[in-house]
Amino acid sequence: MNGSFDDDNDVEIRKFDGQESGFGSARPEEGSRGSGNGVDGSYANSDGDGIGPADNTVDPNDPAQPKKKKLPLGAKIALIAVIVIIVIAAGAFIFVNCTVDRYIDKINYTHDPYDPFDTAPIPIDTLPPELDPWYDETDEPDPTATPEATGDVPGTEVPAGYTPTAVPTATPTPTPIPTSDVDDEADLLMSDKVYNILVIGTDTRDVDTFRGNSDVILLVSFNSATKKIWLTSFHRDSYVEIPGVGHRKINSAYAYGGARLLQRTLQEDFLVVAPNYCIINFDSFTKVIDAVGGVDITITKEEAEKGTVRGIKEPGTYTLNGKQALAYARERHLEGDDWGRTQRHRNVVSALIKKFKNQSVTQLLSTMDVLLPLVTTNIPKNEIRSLIYKAPEYAQYSVHELSLPRSGTWHNAYLKRTQETVVIDSFWRNVVAIRDNVYAGAL
Repeated sequence: MNGSFDDDNDVEIRKFDGQESGFGSARPEEGSRGSGNGVDGSYANSDGDGIGPADNTVDPNDPAQPKKKKLPLGAKIALIAVIVIIVIAAGAFIFVNCTVDRYIDKINYTHDPYDPFDTAPIPIDTLPPELDPWYDETDEPDPTATPEATGDVPGTEVPAGYTPTAVPTATPTPTPIPTSDVDDEADLLMSDKVYNILVIGTDTRDVDTFRGNSDVILLVSFNSATKKIWLTSFHRDSYVEIPGVGHRKINSAYAYGGARLLQRTLQEDFLVVAPNYCIINFDSFTKVIDAVGGVDITITKEEAEKGTVRGIKEPGTYTLNGKQALAYARERHLEGDDWGRTQRHRNVVSALIKKFKNQSVTQLLSTMDVLLPLVTTNIPKNEIRSLIYKAPEYAQYSVHELSLPRSGTWHNAYLKRTQETVVIDSFWRNVVAIRDNVYAGAL
């Protein structure tokens, strides 16, 4: 590179490989930069010839300049529509959640949620003797007792050398205690595809004096593998071992230790894990039925002739109100006694499920407004919310029934201070019945 200086024009002429580049006395502004590759501050103009100052002005009319693309009108409308839909969906989601939470807050919650894996002892209530059907009450004097010599009342002294006559003690009739044939190592019936709710119907009238027995023990199971809802009823007179109490009728488990003890009993004897429960008493039952506008029940000829439901004298299908449905569900003096009673329990629950399926959203919310405050449960709020959201899916499930103990696995027996008792000969065969039906496709 070489250069010379022009005195007349006060311009320095420099040559770069045969090309000239001129700089006037006015230098480029500080920080300005061309697009060339000059090593001493030289820069290229917009024409790319390396001469003169750069012109960064873009001519919008220059055909060589790239044009900005505009969205077609249809695309703009579609984009706006998508945004509106997202906003509406978000608002609807928030509204639904707030509405659901408002109803959930009306539920009565217990303070002893049951952990199926918890092995801590369950407190057992001591029932008043007159309320405990297994209390060994007797007012007869003990014939083997030796008379006491008081001397205060004539004739009460014991003569010298007196030996009381031995009275043989009556041998009590042995209580038939069933030996469970369920292996201690057998797996519990559990699956994330089966959601269980234990429905407990009690005869509680005054909770301050007596919790009451569970006349209704009904396991409601939602099997997502088979798309079925199973209603499994346990005979209330089933003679089972209640943990911490001994062998009793299963309906007394609730009286001794509440829902938690009944859950543990089902787990120990039938391998059923049902950590969630709902409790409802007679008064609440009638209100629930009335809240849905009654349930459609088919009355048999025998039920009509015996006057099971007041005012119904002919067989047929009728819409029963709360009091009528309660009388129907509690009837146990017909052929089949308590077995027929458990069937009527399932009939009412099936009719309720059918009624829920046919309700509109507005009707369902109105029903929930009445129903939820009448229910006592331990189901976590997030699970109740999930059940509500899944209601449309569950509405497509078919309803099936199972009655326990199964035919051929039990026999009747009359025990002391009890009436007819159902003694189970094979618990394992009943466990298999639950496994093969309720848990089909899930284990």
